[in-house]
Amino acid sequence: MYFLASSIILIGYSILTLTYTIKNRKIKIENNIFTNEILIAILFLIAGVLFPFMYQFHSPKLSQNSLNCMWLFTSTFFIVEMGIWVIMFLYNGIIAKRDPEIMAERDYNKYCEEFNKNGVNNLRSEVGRKFLHLFACFVIFFFWTLGLILEDLGILTQWDLDNYSFSYWLIITLGFGFVIMFQMGDLARLNKFYLLPKWSKRWYMSMRQEEQYTFIASIPLVLSFTPFLFAPFPIFGAVVLITTGADAVACIIGIKYGRHSLRKNSNKTIEGFFAGGVSTFLIVIIILALYHPWMPISISKIFLMASIATVLFLLIDRFARNISDNILNPILTGFGIWIIFLL
Repeated sequence: MYFLASSIILIGYSILTLTYTIKNRKIKIENNIFTNEILIAILFLIAGVLFPFMYQFHSPKLSQNSLNCMWLFTSTFFIVEMGIWVIMFLYNGIIAKRDPEIMAERDYNKYCEEFNKNGVNNLRSEVGRKFLHLFACFVIFFFWTLGLILEDLGILTQWDLDNYSFSYWLIITLGFGFVIMFQMGDLARLNKFYLLPKWSKRWYMSMRQEEQYTFIASIPLVLSFTPFLFAPFPIFGAVVLITTGADAVACIIGIKYGRHSLRKNSNKTIEGFFAGGVSTFLIVIIILALYHPWMPISISKIFLMASIATVLFLLIDRFARNISDNILNPILTGFGIWIIFLL
C-alpha cells in the first residue's frame, strides 16, 4: 500500500484540474482550450490509476520489499515537494493579505499586461522552450543508460533490482515530481496568483502567449508519456524523442527558414512541416536500431513503424486544432508504433 499516497496525489490533481476547468468552462470554451484541459485531467487520472503497476511491469521478479522501498521513496518525495509548496503558498498569502500594495502588485491581469509588453516570441525564446522539453528527453535516456551500467557492474543485483525497475523508478519519480511542481504553480497562477513566490514568476516569462490562461505545455507533454511506460523501452524512447526532438526541429526550421504557411491563419510552415516528418522517420529508425536488443524485430517492421509514426505526426501537424500536439503526438504516434509492434 506504499503506492497509495502517490496514486491519491495524482488522482487528486485530476479532480482539482477538472473542477477548475468546469468552473471556468465558459471562458475555456470561448478560447478553445476546454477539451485540452479536460484531457489533462484525464491524463492525471490515468497516471494515478496506473502508478501501482509501473515499477514491476517489466520486472515481474522484483521482490515486494524492493517494490515497497521504491513506492515509499516516491510517495515521500511527492509529499515533501507538495509540503514545501504549501508552506510557500501560506507564507505568500499571509504577507500579500497584510499589505494591499503587495496584493495589488501581484494581480495576474497586471502580470499578463507586463508579459505581453515585454515577452519575447522569437527563435531564441522558442529554442529555450524546446530545450526544456529536450532536457526531459535527456533525463530519460540518461537514467536508462545509468541503469544499464549499474546492471552490468552487478550493483543492481545486490539491491534486488534490474535496469527496468531502477531506471523507471528514477524516471517516474522525477517526471511526476516535475508535473506535480508545475501543476501546483499553474493552479496558483490561474486562481490565486498572489500565492506564488516572487522567484517562481520568472518561470512563466518564457511561456507562450496562448498559455497565459491555461496550463503550460510541459505538463500534458510529460503526462502523455505515461501509457508507454508499459511498452518496451525502444518504443517509450522513440515516443519521447518524437514529441520533443521532432517537434523542436519542425518549430525551429519553421521559424528560421519557413516561407510558406501550412494552412490559413496558422504560424506553422510547410518547411517546418516536412522537417518534422523527416525527423520523426529518422528518430524511429535510429532509436529502434540502437536499442534493438530490448526489442528484436525485423528491419522491415522497423521501417513500417517509422512510416506509420511519420504519417501520424504529419496528420497531427496538419489537422490538429483545439488539442495540444503535446498530447496528440505522443498518444497517436506512440500507439501507432506499439500496435505495429504487437501485430
